[in-house]
Amino acid sequence: MTQTELKRKYAEKMLQADQASGRRETMDLYKEARSIKKKLFGDERE
Repeated sequence: MTQTELKRKYAEKMLQADQASGRRETMDLYKEARSIKKKLFGDERE
């Protein structure tokens, strides 16, 4: 995947997490977004 596609998928997952109704659903979406972010920037710790 290209950088642009990954950025788009990341933004999409974060929007979905913002609109999620339950805690479990939200955390699953955040985990998916985190894995996309790892692909974008590597495994840098903040």
